[in-house]
Amino acid sequence: MVMGLLLGSTFIGIALYLLFFPDISPAGMKQDLRLYALLTGAYGIWRFFRVWLAWKDAEENV
Repeated sequence: MVMGLLLGSTFIGIALYLLFFPDISPAGMKQDLRLYALLTGAYGIWRFFRVWLAWKDAEENV
């Protein structure tokens, strides 16, 4: 469970970095980086959701 939270926060951190610091990319790549950042952030949110579902399931089975 801890690994899932760490993985989710890592993906969200990467997405936030790509969204707020696009100046590191070449001129034509900013739009592509925004798309990749949104996809990466969505995956991080999905990981948090999966951890939450697993936690709720484990809580109900105890």
